[in-house]
Parts: sequence; structure tokens; C-alpha cells
Amino acid sequence: MMGALVFVAACTDDNGAVFAPDSGGRDATGNAPSATDGGGLKPFTPPDVGRLGAGELLLTASGEQLALSGYSFPAQNAGDPVFADGWQISFAHLLVTFDRVTLSSNPDKIPTDQSQTDGVVAEVDGPWAVDLHKDDPSYVNGKETGERAVPFAVLSNQNKNGNAPFATDGTKYAIGFDSVNATLDAMNVNLGPEAVVLYREMAESQCTVLYAGTATFKGGSGCTGGVDAGAANIPAIVRFKLCFKSPTSYVNCGNPDNAGAGSYGEPHPRGIAFPTNTFVTGEVTYHTDHPFWESVQHDTPPHFDQMASQAVAVDAGTPVVTMDRLVGLDYTGFKDATGAPVPWRICDPAYQNPNGGSRTGQMHFDPVSVPRATDPAIGFRDYYDYSTYNQSTQGHWNGADGLCFVKRHYPSPP
Repeated sequence: MMGALVFVAACTDDNGAVFAPDSGGRDATGNAPSATDGGGLKPFTPPDVGRLGAGELLLTASGEQLALSGYSFPAQNAGDPVFADGWQISFAHLLVTFDRVTLSSNPDKIPTDQSQTDGVVAEVDGPWAVDLHKDDPSYVNGKETGERAVPFAVLSNQNKNGNAPFATDGTKYAIGFDSVNATLDAMNVNLGPEAVVLYREMAESQCTVLYAGTATFKGGSGCTGGVDAGAANIPAIVRFKLCFKSPTSYVNCGNPDNAGAGSYGEPHPRGIAFPTNTFVTGEVTYHTDHPFWESVQHDTPPHFDQMASQAVAVDAGTPVVTMDRLVGLDYTGFKDATGAPVPWRICDPAYQNPNGGSRTGQMHFDPVSVPRATDPAIGFRDYYDYSTYNQSTQGHWNGADGLCFVKRHYPSPP
């Protein structure tokens, strides 16, 4: 049996601040390896984008512009996403591992059941380790304004169907991909030395996605509801290192590149089609706000007070919040690390309450129809489960609203 997680090298953010050790929440074991052995990840050769032709699929990955620039507060432009309680979020690293990108026949096999397709006709396997916070001149523009995407693979034909070419007559293929636990078998797409240290820690702790960075409270006097009480126990600057254990398949994704409305309320039609005259670019997109939503209803406002209130002083007094601090935390009535109630604090003047209920008094989040339960396969035990559940929905296709059927591979409600 391996011992408790021990760090042999400290990890810092872009400003040199040390991140606290994090076992990733529940059931973490193992020893962190040395930072000087090159990481042990497999080498990666980027695809030659300049040689792509018609009937090929270039695969890229992005965390949108927000993974690069973070979340400002207040909003710099009308409509920009912000944290409702006045936090400015900057990322040092956003580490993900994905694998097994597939194309399957018949994405509309059952319009009322997005999980159903016919057989796989093409597949490319990684796994690939990617830092979505990183940009490089060799990357391509993403699917949304200001977004950058790193190319990681190409599918040239139906390699699971006799190497037949992809149809160019309007036939659509279902697209899917997996978000998997960090592994030293992954190809290192773009991780630098510091990210490799964090990534190897992820592999030891069996984490799937890692957020590392800094949150700074910028709400000031424009907030309403519990400002004084909230400021008493919540530090104004918090480092975060959130390691989510949430392997998930994203199945039969909708595609914003498709014209028209999707089936049965889905934002966009499913699948991809190949034109006759050029290659197709497809983007594995990770939305960064999901773990912080105030509800399990999709796209509700994100908050950080519930995280910051759990921060503890480590490493020369630096306040840090990790997933360990969320275990046992009651999402229906948040308390800070001292046991005092956390009040609602709304600082965004454009904030809209997504699903009713009071936004005064003790801060609480809405699980909608997901019950509280001692069995994580049935419901949420605590905020650790709640936050992980929302985070596991963050995989999309081709940017905003390319929603996929979410198939979780860890104990979780459906």
C-alpha cells in the first residue's frame, strides 16, 4: 500500500505564490514524484495543420477565453460573465486529460434520447494532457471571439469502418469524447515544468481536472446582503487548487456550427458533417464556471464566497482552498471554516435570481431535484459532491452550448 501524499517540490502560480497540498478530496493516496525527472509523460507531436485536406477532422481543445484571461470584476464589457459575489478569478493552470474522441453513425437515432447512436466509425485515442490556460502562436483561433485552441489530433477517415472516407453529402456523424483521470501514460500536449509537477500530483490522486489560481474580492461597496458579516471571516485574496475526481464521457454532442435548432429543446443539432472542399475543425471545449454555480440548473450564476470561506492559512499565511475543505460542507446552509454562517453577498448589478428563493440570510445553493443522500450514487452528501456534479457537465463541443449527453464514471446521481 502506498503512503500518504507527500510533496517533494512546491508548486507556484504565475506570481510565485505557493499552492497548498491537496489530496483532491476523498480517498487520495500515493507519493508525489520528483519535479526534476522530466515528468514521465509521453512525448507529443502536434498535427501539421497546413497539410490538412477535404474530408479530414482537425481536433482542438480550448477552455475558451476565460481560461486564458480569467473572470474580471466588474464586467469589462456588458454581458461578460462575472462571479455574482464580486470575485475576480485568475488561473495559473487549468489541467485536463481527455481521451477517445469518436465519430459514430446516426446522431439522431432517437431524437428524445441523446445518448443513443449507431456504431463507432472513427476513433482517435490519447490520452492527452493539456493546460487550457496556456496559449502559443502555433495554436489556432477557437470557435468563439478571443478564444484560442490547441490542435491535438486529426481523423482522416472512418478507421473503424474499413478506412472509408467520411461522407460529404450532408451525412452527420455523432461526436463524443472522454474526460479521464490524469495518467502518466498521457501525451504531454503543452504542460510546462510547473504544470508537470501539478499533473503528476493529479495522477497520484486520481484527479480528472485541476483548477489552480487566485481569487481576489473586488465587490467593494456595491454589494448587497451581508457585506459586513461576509467580510469578517472571508479573506480578500485566496489561492485555490481544486482537483476534481470526475471521469466522464460526453456523448453525441450538439454542434453550434450546425444551422437551426436542436432536437427536443437542445440548443443545436447534433453531430458534424463534412463539406466537399475543406477540412472540418472540431473543438473539445471545457467551460470553467460550472463548479461554482449556485444551482444544478445549467448556466446559473457562479459564486466564490462558499469556496473562499473555507480557505485556511498555510505556507507563510497564504489563504488556500482545496477540495478537502468541501468534504462535509452543507450546501443548503454554508458555514465558514470557523463554523459561522456565510451570508449571501450579491455584488453584480446585473445579477438575476435563476430559480426563486431568498438571496438574504445564510448562503445556500439549490440542488433542484437531486436529493441529499449518504450514497453518492443517489444524491449529494455535501458540497464536495455538489460542486463535482456541476463540474462534470463542463465538457462541450465547439464552444458555447454544444451540449453533450453526460455519462459519469464515478459514483454520482444521473
